[in-house]
Amino acid sequence: MGKAKLLSEVPDGTLIFIDANIFHLYLRGPEAPRRGCTEFLERVERGRVEGVTSPLVLDELAYKLLLINIEERFRRNPLLVIRENPAAVSEAAGYVGRGLSIVLGIENLTVLGLERLHAEELTTFMERHSLLPRDSLHLAVMFIAGCRDIASADRDFDRAETITRWSPTD
Repeated sequence: MGKAKLLSEVPDGTLIFIDANIFHLYLRGPEAPRRGCTEFLERVERGRVEGVTSPLVLDELAYKLLLINIEERFRRNPLLVIRENPAAVSEAAGYVGRGLSIVLGIENLTVLGLERLHAEELTTFMERHSLLPRDSLHLAVMFIAGCRDIASADRDFDRAETITRWSPTD
C-alpha cells in the first residue's frame, strides 16, 4: 500500500482528480485541513495545478451537505428525518446549492463527463484494488482521462498502487 503525500506539495502542472472530501473540507472542515484545501484549490484557480473532478463527486458532495444541513437543523439522524419529512430535502436545497455554486465557481476546475466506458471499467478497479463502486468509478474516470494523481483524504485509495494520493492531513 502506498502512503499519501501532502496536498501542499503537488507539483505545478500536475493533472489531479479532486475527490468530494477535499471540497467538503474546503467548505466545512476544521481549520488546518480547510486551510490546506483552500491553498490547493487556489492553485487550481490560478492554473498552476490542473484540477479535474466528475459529476459523481459533485453528487457525493451535495449529499453530504444535504445530510449535514438536515442533521444540524433537526438534531436527529438525517435519514430518519427525510423518511418522516421529505420536505426537509426541499428546505436544504438552498444550502446545498450554495455549496455547489462555490465549488463550481472555482476557475480552471474541469468537470469531466461520465460515459458508459467508465461504468464498464468499474469492476476492474473493484477487483484490482478492493475499492467500493464509487471509488472505483473515480479511478475509471481518472485513468481514462490519463490522470494518475488524486486529491483525497480517503485512505482507501492507497490500495491503488498505480496512483498517487495527495492529502491535506496525512
